[in-house]
Amino acid sequence: MRKKTQTIIAAISAVLLYLPCAADAGSWKDIPLDSCRKVRGVSENMMGLCLDGTTLYAIGGGTLYALDVSDPANPTLLGSLDGMDNNRQIVVSDGFAYVVSRETGMRIVDVSDPRNMKLRSLYDSVEFATGIDVVGKTAFLSERIYGVEAVDVSDPDRPRHIAMRKTSESQSNRYRDGYLYSGEWGGGKVTVFDAHDMRAFRVIGNIGLGGFGDGLEIAGRHLYCSTGHDARNHRAKSLTGGESRTDEALVGAGHGLDIFDLADPAKPSHVSRIDFPVFKPRNHDFWTVRVANGFAFCCDSHNGLFIVDVSRPEQPKAVARFCVPQAGQSWPSGAISSAAVGEGCCYVASFPGGLWVVPFPGVHPPKRDKGPPPENATECDAYPTDSGLFEVYSPSAAGQARTACVRGNVVYAAFGNAGLHVVGIRPDGTFEKLGELPGGRRVTDCCFVGDRLVTAEGVDGWAVYELDGGPAAFREVARRSSGNKVAFWCWNAGEGRAVLSTRTGWYVVVGLDDFKSGKPLCRMNGAACQWNKYMPDGLVGKRHPSLWPYRGLNWIDFSGGAPVAIPCVGREAQPAGSQGNGVCVFKDRYLYTVGGKYQFVSPDGLRTELRDFPPDEQGRRHSGIPRSDGRLVAVTSRHSRTFAVYDFSDPDNPAFLRAYELSGNPDLAAFWRGRVIVPAGHQGLIIEKK
Repeated sequence: MRKKTQTIIAAISAVLLYLPCAADAGSWKDIPLDSCRKVRGVSENMMGLCLDGTTLYAIGGGTLYALDVSDPANPTLLGSLDGMDNNRQIVVSDGFAYVVSRETGMRIVDVSDPRNMKLRSLYDSVEFATGIDVVGKTAFLSERIYGVEAVDVSDPDRPRHIAMRKTSESQSNRYRDGYLYSGEWGGGKVTVFDAHDMRAFRVIGNIGLGGFGDGLEIAGRHLYCSTGHDARNHRAKSLTGGESRTDEALVGAGHGLDIFDLADPAKPSHVSRIDFPVFKPRNHDFWTVRVANGFAFCCDSHNGLFIVDVSRPEQPKAVARFCVPQAGQSWPSGAISSAAVGEGCCYVASFPGGLWVVPFPGVHPPKRDKGPPPENATECDAYPTDSGLFEVYSPSAAGQARTACVRGNVVYAAFGNAGLHVVGIRPDGTFEKLGELPGGRRVTDCCFVGDRLVTAEGVDGWAVYELDGGPAAFREVARRSSGNKVAFWCWNAGEGRAVLSTRTGWYVVVGLDDFKSGKPLCRMNGAACQWNKYMPDGLVGKRHPSLWPYRGLNWIDFSGGAPVAIPCVGREAQPAGSQGNGVCVFKDRYLYTVGGKYQFVSPDGLRTELRDFPPDEQGRRHSGIPRSDGRLVAVTSRHSRTFAVYDFSDPDNPAFLRAYELSGNPDLAAFWRGRVIVPAGHQGLIIEKK
């Protein structure tokens, strides 16, 4: 193998220029741009790549492309399919392409005819789907701090949820022989799963990395883990060769590749690490790795694509780098997002920068042997509910409870792919189905603005319904397109107005009387929803807040007639993180949760000091996104699967009442006669028993 690798290096030397590199990375040669070929007719914002035989599938700019690479250096476009949305990674298996698109989940596309690709289904993932691997009829989706979701894809028209397993922050995953490996971003590690049997799908261990974890690949007996951002532990040596370092030396020093031996696949052992140059600035963070013929092709975002000789895994050495120019930036490269090894070349995706063919004589497309798929691959988790604590309602169709909107004795519950269900609450607190929104549309959120119901219906946009014929008598009176995005959330902004969001787009305020108009009343630029529901459930006075993750509260001011956006300046108030904080109406103020604490904020901007939530019987303090009925406050945390209830009758001295651990992922709470109602994901819609 070593002799063959040396032959390949000699073959490419004619197209390489020498440049120095980091002390422990050896030396590499930059691949000149004029020796490479940029593929025309595809998006400049390319993301995921997957080579299947002589067809290269590429996603970018919301489009899936199929390219003929029977002439490897000259790809030609066969077909394309729009509507892929905010795409991230792609896997092709048995005539189907599986595309993960962050906030809009997973798409399954029939690619048996690459010239005429057809969308078969859109799966509503539990959270942002960033990474994917598929074995047999099981898809594993990486969903950040929620972990890894397993999905049954045996029916491409009706994929079904199997299980969700929590990890620190899964970005990518790879399966082989009954084991699944998940690259953990913030945790700087790899989570190891036993996936031999989906009835016993579980975490069995963790291994540390030298940087923020992301891309993975398995080749031969080795696991290759691409990392970026900052250094995370002792394995990331300083670029001067020393082992000791200050905190400042960790910044930007996490770029590189960790290699593990899979002789014992349940307990990978560390073999070596190679560091790439320190680099901190980033617009995009992508760290994919692909391995073929003793070389690892490492996407290092704006640092470029590094090609590493791994024929001797204990002594990896960078031999080449490829960079894409980025206008207006002094960074080495446009962000390199993905790679696929072809015949004598590497296909490289850049965001921005497009799709490139990079010559690399002597390499061949690798063949991944994933081994046998999991047993009991269609067995779904039971998601049990304690019948002594809760009543539960679940639709017959597969879907997860995302929103509960209560009007009198009726709950309007958004169940994602299972649509919108109208559920009555009997006097004894049990549920009965009254009807559902016709048409089979995907519904991820709903709210009442006055007597009209506003819904977020995915690719079908937002809609407004009158219910004057009864609680389940829907009469559509207006619809608003979400353009090339997917409608995901909506909130009541008071006085006939709604706030709409596509989850990654800006907040937009619209009036229901002119709902169809393309011109919004107001747009909150710079303050996207990003990762959670950051708007309150109503309006107090004339100012409406929203949480800008990591910064604080933005405001929309309605006092002057036309709404005006007022972004937070200088970290206004106490900045909150991105996952488990929020804001709700509490009488004549807003209640704002901040990292296990809370404060009251008046519409005029006056704030109380931050206070801890009262502890439970074991001394633990619960927090999450709040909702209140004016006395009770319920805080829910989707990713930790918990919610807690407090009595705020005396706002200065609230009392802890109760806390629950659920089998599902609880979204924002609602109230009925002093009982808490929670849309608990795949567990269903639940209501407390007295």
